[in-house]
Amino acid sequence: MAPDPPPPEYGPELLAWLRETTEAAWQQVEEPSLDEFRRAGFIGARWRRGTHWTGPLSDATIAQVERRFGVHFPPQYRLFLRTLHSTTPWMRGADHSTGDLALYRAPGFYDWLRDEEAIRSALGRVADTSVFAREIDGQYGGRRWLEGGPRPQLLPIFGHRYVVDDDSQWVLSIVGSDAIVYAQDLRDYLLLELDDVIHQNR
Repeated sequence: MAPDPPPPEYGPELLAWLRETTEAAWQQVEEPSLDEFRRAGFIGARWRRGTHWTGPLSDATIAQVERRFGVHFPPQYRLFLRTLHSTTPWMRGADHSTGDLALYRAPGFYDWLRDEEAIRSALGRVADTSVFAREIDGQYGGRRWLEGGPRPQLLPIFGHRYVVDDDSQWVLSIVGSDAIVYAQDLRDYLLLELDDVIHQNR
């Protein structure tokens, strides 16, 4: 059965709907073994059974996190942190990074209180926005990152997905020097990223 449709606007009602829908699905998710990963030929991370959201963060805690990392959270993502924040436990996946196929663990939605090493690594990968500024400028429809002014900071939210710390609301997907606008705003992004969870029982 398909879930009820999500609320049309980004806000507390959508995030509450997302919590209820995803946590219900995560209670039933199958956790593949290494042999099942191998048979399926699947490389990457999967959600764990019982995954849930850890939020909310208080405004005071968010301010502390901003000072600790030297970042500024834009309004949409700030509401996300005040409502859902992150997922736990970490995801489990399989890849060939050690030679033979092996299991590994990776964060889902980043926990700004506990995933410091992973977050700082993700911040470091996009510290030099000049690497992909031309690509992003073309998708923004202007030259805002190439005009010599301050470039927006990119904040990791999940894997290689980033929100921009300005009023654009866009979510970017960045791998190396390749960057795309993955979603127009956080609502579209969350529904896209979690589509397989939301419609698990369809």
